[in-house]
Amino acid sequence: MPKASGTTVKEVMSKCYNLIRTEMVDPPSSLDLFPEKKVLNVDLTTPEAIVVARGYNVADSKLADVFISQLAVEGSTVFTTYHMGRAFTIMRHPVILAASLFYYRRIATWEPTYRPDFNDLTLQEYVEMPGYYDNWMVRMLTNAKLGGLNEGHLEIAKAVIKEKFIIGISDHMDETFRQLESYFGWKEQEAGCVKSFLGASFNKNKYELPERGGPVWNSIAEKNKFDMQLYYFALELFGEQGKKLRRTQVG
Repeated sequence: MPKASGTTVKEVMSKCYNLIRTEMVDPPSSLDLFPEKKVLNVDLTTPEAIVVARGYNVADSKLADVFISQLAVEGSTVFTTYHMGRAFTIMRHPVILAASLFYYRRIATWEPTYRPDFNDLTLQEYVEMPGYYDNWMVRMLTNAKLGGLNEGHLEIAKAVIKEKFIIGISDHMDETFRQLESYFGWKEQEAGCVKSFLGASFNKNKYELPERGGPVWNSIAEKNKFDMQLYYFALELFGEQGKKLRRTQVG
């Protein structure tokens, strides 16, 4: 998910667990390895890039430990019957996510999604724009990138995260990494490494969130009503998942 502790997760995977991840750092996409960055130079950010990665047989190459893509459906196609994957995701409250994306796109000159014109808008005006992209999580999980959504899409998204994903929650990163360690068998290279990264701030973009329960908050929540329901369902799964993993450890 975008703006959901992604930078922190990448740093922790590389520095604390010594895991190699996919990320294009030197275009074009390739099977070049950057050992110092713990990165395999493969792009999985667009459907077209994923087709290229499949052509490289990137999963069968065994060159990366973690494959990173915001495209859940398309991204899963890089795996094969010989090398299957298990997905994990970090989820964030939809209202906070919407605000974070809005303020990020105001300043992110290095991103193709940079929108300097957003500096002339309020957060409320942003979510009321005709082109505002609502319910990002449900859309990505159901591959319904355009058009309206209904309860059927929500139920599919719930089934996907329940059956296919290990869930992390951005407001509970300590517990998220504990569960990821338990499930995937990740080991800290140095005790306290994860904790030190979680205490650091990678987000230099400071902004005010709308008042919880206020008109702007409620407007964003209503626009993203399917994502709101999915997020609360994910919180339940996160709790159940933690209990199950603890029982497994005890057993």
